[in-house]
Amino acid sequence: MFPFLARLVQRRSWVVLIFWLVATSLLFLYAPRWEEVTKDDDVRFFPRDYPSVVGQELLERGFPRDAASSQLVFVFERLSGPLTPADLAAVEQHAAEFYKFSESNPSLGVKKLDTHRTPVIGPRLIGSAHDGPGQAVLTIASLNGTYLSRKTRIAVDQILGYLAEHAALPDGLHRSVTGSAVVGHDMNTAANESIHNTTLTTIILVVVILLVVYRSPLLAMVPLVTIAFSVVVSMKAIAGLTKIPWLSFQVINITQVFVVVVLFGAGTDYCLFLIARYREELARGRSRKDALNEAIVQVGGALAASAGTVIVGLGMLYFSSFAKIRYTGPAIALSLSIALLAALTLAPVLLSWLGGAIFWPFRPPHHTPGADREVESLEQVPMTGFWIWVANLVVRHPAPILVVSIAVLAPLAYVGARTTSNYSQLADLDPDRPSVVGASVIRRYFAVGELSPTVALVENPKVDFRTPEGREKVAEVTRRLLAVPGVAEVRSLTQPLGTPPIPDDKKSIIQLMAERAMRGAVDGRYVSTKAPDEKDLNHITRFDVVFKSDPFSKPSLQSLDLLDQTLTAASRPGEPLYGAVGIGTAGSTSALNDLMRVTTSDQRRMYLLVTFGVYVILVGLLRRPGVCLYLILTVVLGYLASLGVTELVFRGMHHSTEPWGGLDWTVGFFLFVILVAVGEDYNILLMARVIEEEKKYGVIEGTRRAVAHTGGIISSCGLIMAGTFGSMLTGTLTSLRELGFSLGLGILLDTFLVRPILVPAFVVLMDRIWNGDAPGRLKPAASQRIAEPIEEALVEAPASKNLTADAVDSCLGQFYED
Repeated sequence: MFPFLARLVQRRSWVVLIFWLVATSLLFLYAPRWEEVTKDDDVRFFPRDYPSVVGQELLERGFPRDAASSQLVFVFERLSGPLTPADLAAVEQHAAEFYKFSESNPSLGVKKLDTHRTPVIGPRLIGSAHDGPGQAVLTIASLNGTYLSRKTRIAVDQILGYLAEHAALPDGLHRSVTGSAVVGHDMNTAANESIHNTTLTTIILVVVILLVVYRSPLLAMVPLVTIAFSVVVSMKAIAGLTKIPWLSFQVINITQVFVVVVLFGAGTDYCLFLIARYREELARGRSRKDALNEAIVQVGGALAASAGTVIVGLGMLYFSSFAKIRYTGPAIALSLSIALLAALTLAPVLLSWLGGAIFWPFRPPHHTPGADREVESLEQVPMTGFWIWVANLVVRHPAPILVVSIAVLAPLAYVGARTTSNYSQLADLDPDRPSVVGASVIRRYFAVGELSPTVALVENPKVDFRTPEGREKVAEVTRRLLAVPGVAEVRSLTQPLGTPPIPDDKKSIIQLMAERAMRGAVDGRYVSTKAPDEKDLNHITRFDVVFKSDPFSKPSLQSLDLLDQTLTAASRPGEPLYGAVGIGTAGSTSALNDLMRVTTSDQRRMYLLVTFGVYVILVGLLRRPGVCLYLILTVVLGYLASLGVTELVFRGMHHSTEPWGGLDWTVGFFLFVILVAVGEDYNILLMARVIEEEKKYGVIEGTRRAVAHTGGIISSCGLIMAGTFGSMLTGTLTSLRELGFSLGLGILLDTFLVRPILVPAFVVLMDRIWNGDAPGRLKPAASQRIAEPIEEALVEAPASKNLTADAVDSCLGQFYED
């Protein structure tokens, strides 16, 4: 395959160019724009039996007007004292004008507006400060879009624009906005900012590194143009997958960050290996044509095998049940395949066309007649002296080095193994975001759970909840829900304002008359009196539950679990809800809880599938099951250590009033998948060289030479990969910063500790144990063929101190060719 590809690129370069131009033109002609198909809405992809799905269905059946998916909360506060009549009048005027605005803009999706004048719930929307003279009032707009959807983000953008032009409020009255809709808006806005910042930083970083490595502008341009073109084609190809009916592919917005970062990291590595091999062949005296042909033939197999581990590892994510994971992995795998193809076709065409001018302002690599070709080859290796020192140290003292390395990593890995995942959306946002600012205001006057109350719904065809018997059952369940730890308030049919009802014999005549007058409104709010389907009339009831903690936080998720258990227990025989056929919860906390449930299940499954898939590829390539298992274990150790360091760093940087809740749930998951795939990518390159060298010199000397020869190029590639992942630190989402830090650290650990130390130390140690060799001793058969030590070959040609490009030696490509 690769000889054919080399001939095609050399003799029919115009065919390659036409292929890319036609393919790109077709994608731009038929594939939709990324913005048209991208989805941010995580919460619509849960199985039908999940509580949030059941709850949303019951809400739509029993309370169609209240079946909003997110809320926007206007908070009006006066810090200096109670709200004045003028303040309340201004709030009413604000609500009336906003209602007119929403009616004239139906695309906003505003379903209803609750104010302090709304029957039943209105009085609960005025709160006094917990520790001061201030007072605040809420106005709640219910939207029909889920909080993370693109539709909601656009609606909130329009509303914020409207508010910016709204008339000024009375002096001393301040307005802020929050609620689940604003949280989702801020999440999506931060994600888009992160995409822009990360893309720009990645491109600048790669350009700088390439210029430092090659010092030739045209040579640096080849991988840059190749990968930039691959990114554009990949984005269109991913969007084009949505047009395949039977595939039902979905494009997740945040995928763009991973595509850009991974392609500029791994794709640049592919080009580095090709160009470095091209330089090496020129230095050995080949013509430019023969050198490029040899580079494609020898490096192509190595790159395909290395990329295969990453592609298979990420492709395994397709078996996830959660859309954000299921479609992100294969999308990155597809983009990597495109980048690999471009590196083996488009980059060689550019190298061929530019000829010797590509090395300007320096002279092209060449062979000096009479000079030792091995010495010339070693001169090209970056940091040769350093890697020879590392190789000698590891080979001479494998056991102590292995013990010390594991002793350093083990405590960090222990911390990593004990990390907990954080699902809080507010924790992912910077403190100056509108939703976070508004949430802090609400905390001063209300239970923070008012940001997004959870609605518990019960369907029982045997109970009419408007009858005295039904009311008594509701009262009993309300009492049980109030007893759940973390619940601040429960509003239901029997206590619509959230306060326990006053016994009838203690009520005044005025109170009894007011209660009777309000009964119709109360029943309509908490019982399905206006259900579209007759069989649902009066048989569905709701409980509005307000938690004491942030509705996106772990304490709220724990309280929700206890609430679900309480409702389930109340539906057993002899209990008040016996006969219930449907119990669900609606709201942001419920959706987030189901997100945690589905991702936790997916993580367990993906850890096994990704590890198994990469292990199978390793065994197929290296044919050494025991060594392959050790390679997997070393990468897992590096993963846990990276996770532990990230936990310690970001916990130390945490200065919020809220306690540290752990790393975002995406960090541990994507760190594992990417690190296992990319880490084994580098291990393949090392072990392939070890296997080839040991055929000539034996295991110990072969390992020494493999580390010395591959150390430079793999460390260069690792630095580029770590740098591109590190560019995610410029994002504005905390989760992306955590992930960028952990990925960059993990790649550096793998590049400078796992691959050059843990792996060769194990290989040498196992050989000595298995064969009983003394330290430094070589097998007799191998020692007869041993060449002069690497150090002696460098005496007359000391290694350059500058970071230069290099390639994997010919035996690496020969390994894959065989």
